[in-house]
Amino acid sequence: MNVFKTAACATASLGAVLALPSAASAADASVGFRLVAVVQPFCRVQSEVGDAALFMRDGVVELGMVREVCNTPGYRMDVRLLNVTGGLLSHGAEQDTVDPSGQLQLFSNQPRVRTVNWRLTNAALTDVQAPVFMRVSISPL
Repeated sequence: MNVFKTAACATASLGAVLALPSAASAADASVGFRLVAVVQPFCRVQSEVGDAALFMRDGVVELGMVREVCNTPGYRMDVRLLNVTGGLLSHGAEQDTVDPSGQLQLFSNQPRVRTVNWRLTNAALTDVQAPVFMRVSISPL
């Protein structure tokens, strides 16, 4: 008989507890939460051509699609074009000048994920018979 009374009390108590939220919502109560997530900085750059040898054709070196991903408020990409002296790098809608040593730095002042085509024009080659190689690294600011 004690088991029956305990079960009846538990059922009545549960019913009373479940009734409370509806009473609270009737009084237009609201609850708010502020959720903050902290993630580690992540930056990556990938080129579809990888370490492939690239050749100039009609004054243009097609460097292929490059994907840049960085979740920091700003980042820098260091670009090194081996066997290149100067030129103009087109990447998406942007253009930047390659220095006489074949290097340049690209900057972003915001997090970004984008994949754009890279193309080198107006460049001279150190050795016209040798291919061009591209090395790209990315670093958060």
